Amino acid sequence: MKKTFTLLPIIWLILGAVVIASEIKLSDPVPPGQMLSGTIVTCVKTALQKRETTIFSTFTTYQNNALVVLATRKTALFAAWDKPTKSEVKTAVSAAWKIYKSSMSDLKSTLHTARDTAWSVYKTDVKSCKWNVLVQNVDTSSEKSEQ
Repeated sequence: MKKTFTLLPIIWLILGAVVIASEIKLSDPVPPGQMLSGTIVTCVKTALQKRETTIFSTFTTYQNNALVVLATRKTALFAAWDKPTKSEVKTAVSAAWKIYKSSMSDLKSTLHTARDTAWSVYKTDVKSCKWNVLVQNVDTSSEKSEQ
């Protein structure tokens, strides 16, 4: 169970990266012999840093909260077995699982919303970098960087 919670965020990050890589397309691909300007690279890296930091923070919060939910479930299940009658045990166990499932569902929903928002903001930020307008020729870009 612990391995699943540890690997889940990593798998989501990888899948998210694959999805965004397939969605971002240049309307005019950079021709051979040309490169993106430093302004574009800086802009994209800034957007990327913001997205990755948000996603990392979101997954960390999710994991920490999931551990709290699991600990709460454990405590509730142990307390349920301290009940004196079979019906009370059954009711308490059922309540513990119901609260656990509801809490995990809320956490997952929050995680997905935050992750989707981070990707949406990233896409908007990258579009504002104006990929195709700021393309420089390789020969002149090294000249300008030396001045």
